Amino acid sequence: MFYENVARLVGASLPARGAIRLPLGNESTILPLISAEDVARIAVGLLTGPGLIAGAAYPVIGSVISIKEIVGVFARVLNRDIHYEEMTDEQWRSEALARGWNAHAVEHLSSLWKSLRAASLSAEAARFAVTDTIEKIGGAKPKTFEQFVREQQSEQAAQPAAARARA
Repeated sequence: MFYENVARLVGASLPARGAIRLPLGNESTILPLISAEDVARIAVGLLTGPGLIAGAAYPVIGSVISIKEIVGVFARVLNRDIHYEEMTDEQWRSEALARGWNAHAVEHLSSLWKSLRAASLSAEAARFAVTDTIEKIGGAKPKTFEQFVREQQSEQAAQPAAARARA
C-alpha cells in the first residue's frame, strides 16, 4: 500500500471529524507501506542496473507500521489530537462512493483491507518486514512514513491558498 494512498484516505475523514475513519481493523493492524518515490527509484535501478535477472521478483516494503503508529504520526506532524475510528467495509464503501470515488478502486481497497485485517490477526501471520530492495536497487534507504507526512505537510503549507482550495 502506498503512503500516498494512506494520506489521501486519511485526508478524506480527518478534516471534518478529527478522526481517521477507515475499515482497517483495530489499532494494532499492521500495514506494509511504501512511498511512490521509493518505487520510482527501484524502477530506475531495474531499468539501468546491470546484472539484474529478467523475470525476477523483488519484494518492496518500505515501512511496517500499525494503525496506532499512523495516528501518532499525523498527530505529531499536524500538532493536534487525532484518534482512529474503525468503521465497517459497508460504511466506508458507502461514504467513498458518495464522494464520487471510482467504484472499481473502492472494491479493490475493500478487498485489500480484508486481506490486511486477516494477516494482522497475529504478528506471525502478517510476516511483513521492511525489505532491502529499495536500498540495494533504488540506491537509498526507504523513506519513513513520518518523513513522507512531514514533506506533504510542508508542500501544502507552501502552496498559495487558492491552489489549496482547488486541491
